[in-house]
Amino acid sequence: MSEISLEKENPLLQIDTSFRTYLNAYTRSYQNHIVDGILDYAFESDFAVRQKILGLSGCGKLFKAVSSQDISAEAKVLFMKCDQVGPLKYPEIYDIVKKCSERLELVVPIVFIRQDLDRALIYSIASDIIDPCIVLTKQLVDQMSRDELTFLIGSECGRIQNNHCVYNMAFTYLNVNKLVYKPAERSFSSPVSKQLYAALVQWVNYADITCDRAGIICLDKPGRFIEIATSLYQNGYIDFYGRMQKDIDSFMLQNKSDSIHAVASRSLTTDHSMKELERRIVASNEFLNCSTLYEWRRDLDGKEQHLVSGQICDVRSSIILGNGGQLNG
Repeated sequence: MSEISLEKENPLLQIDTSFRTYLNAYTRSYQNHIVDGILDYAFESDFAVRQKILGLSGCGKLFKAVSSQDISAEAKVLFMKCDQVGPLKYPEIYDIVKKCSERLELVVPIVFIRQDLDRALIYSIASDIIDPCIVLTKQLVDQMSRDELTFLIGSECGRIQNNHCVYNMAFTYLNVNKLVYKPAERSFSSPVSKQLYAALVQWVNYADITCDRAGIICLDKPGRFIEIATSLYQNGYIDFYGRMQKDIDSFMLQNKSDSIHAVASRSLTTDHSMKELERRIVASNEFLNCSTLYEWRRDLDGKEQHLVSGQICDVRSSIILGNGGQLNG
């Protein structure tokens, strides 16, 4: 009786201090979530198009220039001119990065704050010789809410996990629109072939789904994804690829997503009346009904929902997204 009463009085005695629990806590790895060489939350088309890109003429030279010169030059600028986030400097951002890294089972990346860009922007860089880095502009930090920053930082952690950086930097060589981010150095002088151009544009649409899913995993309340994603663009956010849409309607997209949820996969069609960014958000929102999300977030209760597999989620997202062959600003 005395032992029982003592345990009730002292909650510290209820803490599990076993060595097995310690190992489980400190040896977590997203490697457990890799299926057939790709992360289980990643959009299958993202990986498929990247494989296609690697086989296209001119890809090797462009990617070599990006990896060996452009990314190194970008990292040099960041280390010389930017503030590095830490427990004492930008502690709120540091806390968000730690939480996102924990939820995605990722080693915490280096994070920089840029004050030289007059634009709300976030992007990431990484290569075989550069540790993964996430870059936020001071304007973004000042302008966005904590939930918006969590989603954006979580999405960039997803880009790091899925090896998107070299493809993103290669994309900056395409003459898509003037608002696409231009890195510190662009060392590749040859023109990009039409095939490679088209494939990179197509890939961006699929990569977005993967990274939105990573951002959803990181949100405290994933069910608010549409509200948070649309508020970014309503506030004038322009992404790495130069896209913006201030008139995006959160209420309309939520209703659209709710109506689509009631439609069987075999009956789904692409609604081309929606703009590209709108289709992407609705397609990404399908992840809320996917069992994979709840495998990453054991703290969420998905038992009462009718959950689909990752494969079915990919099929539904593909149909909603449509054949993304353009990138609109």
